[in-house]
Amino acid sequence: MAMDHLKQLLLLIVGLWFLWYFMIGPNKDSTKPFINPPAPLSTGDKYGPAN
Repeated sequence: MAMDHLKQLLLLIVGLWFLWYFMIGPNKDSTKPFINPPAPLSTGDKYGPAN
């Protein structure tokens, strides 16, 4: 019984690793965590061109 749970846990971990590797992976640009950066706090400024 415990061995079955251990096998299922290992299969889940390996499956999540494959999803991470092929969907996000180590080659993605991790220096840009946001699609659009948040607005600066306390300055009232905006990023990008003013509309």
